[in-house]
Amino acid sequence: MIRISRHSAWAFIGGMVLTGGLGAAGLSHAASVDAARQQADIAALIQELDYLIDQTERLADRYRADRAPVTFNYAALLEQLRVTRARSADYLNERHRVVHAAPPAPAGASLTRRR
Repeated sequence: MIRISRHSAWAFIGGMVLTGGLGAAGLSHAASVDAARQQADIAALIQELDYLIDQTERLADRYRADRAPVTFNYAALLEQLRVTRARSADYLNERHRVVHAAPPAPAGASLTRRR
């Protein structure tokens, strides 16, 4: 059992009341910081997708002459990476009232969700 002095308890309650009064302003600031952070994180993912697209193009060129009976489908991977990159960039360029964290949907589905 943890013992808390009466003085500490009142200090804690006073702090909770004080922060509760500031909660609405703090919450809206936190939401805008979270939204900005999410936008930055998505932009970083787009840069990573650019890197993956470049690497995949290099690999496709390197193994273009491969005559094995079963080969990796670089064209399909490039198509999916490009679609994901384009749709993620479209998401960043849209104007949102609320930004929702969601993984990219399969090709053909929207990355935005309206409520």
